[in-house]
Amino acid sequence: MLVLAMLLSFSTQATACVGKVLYIGIANSPTEQLIAEMVAVLVTERTGTSVKIVSFKDAKAVYAAARKGEIGLLIENRDRAFDMIGKPRDNNSRTAQETLRREYQKTLNMVWLDSLGGSPPYAPVLSTDTLSSLPALPKLLNKLSGILTEDAYNKLVKSAKSDEKPKKVARDFLKAKRLI
Repeated sequence: MLVLAMLLSFSTQATACVGKVLYIGIANSPTEQLIAEMVAVLVTERTGTSVKIVSFKDAKAVYAAARKGEIGLLIENRDRAFDMIGKPRDNNSRTAQETLRREYQKTLNMVWLDSLGGSPPYAPVLSTDTLSSLPALPKLLNKLSGILTEDAYNKLVKSAKSDEKPKKVARDFLKAKRLI
């Protein structure tokens, strides 16, 4: 019995995410900062993975860092994503999502996840290396897709632009939605 208990405890520890660091890259904007904080708090609280947010001067710098493997996740705006892949913007949310999933995988070797909602739509994008080292991450991040309505998003941005810190705003929102 003792040996079985020890084996089970070791196998549980081996599959946990504790000890890993996930770097999130964002273009320097209050909106992306807020969403990145929301993702960081959710990932840290639910997996034990340490998360560091890295701000860049613009989207091109974010993608350059992703190509070098310096970041494993980025927060992307749907319209800007179409510019990055050199395709015309698609106003149909379903076909736009599918186009971005396909093109990001094919041309950037990245995985486009479900949009987080709000206006304009943002989505987390993972490098394939991050996906292989944290395979449960898409399922966790997709929990955000249904809860961030346009109204909630606008209130959060307003709170984050006032005196409240984005991390506190994100944490309070996730607690209210019972995600942490």
